[in-house]
Amino acid sequence: MSAHMRTHRTKSEGVVIRVRHAGVVYIFPKKVADQYRLSPSSEAVGTDKVFAEINKKYTKPGALLRGIRVRENLTQSELAKKIKVTQSDVSQMENGTRTIGRIVAKRIEKIFQVNYRSFLE
Repeated sequence: MSAHMRTHRTKSEGVVIRVRHAGVVYIFPKKVADQYRLSPSSEAVGTDKVFAEINKKYTKPGALLRGIRVRENLTQSELAKKIKVTQSDVSQMENGTRTIGRIVAKRIEKIFQVNYRSFLE
């Protein structure tokens, strides 16, 4: 990857990799990032390919929500309390089985200073 990478351990996620791309920090479980780790002689894998697969699996808003939660070192329950939804709602939003509505997106924006439109599909 051509982006800056750091490895961190969080209490709820295990080892994660932080990737900064276009000014945004994305969080990946290390086991996911290891799929794209290349030998020094290999060509780099573009971030578009990595994010396309993640967005396809989790949806872009879901991946962003999970990234914010991990960045802030919050559990799903802790995040749910902050944005006034249930833990089950957070899980469903992260996994792309529930959309993040405008009201919840605006709560997230106010708390984490992320444009609410990023969470609307």
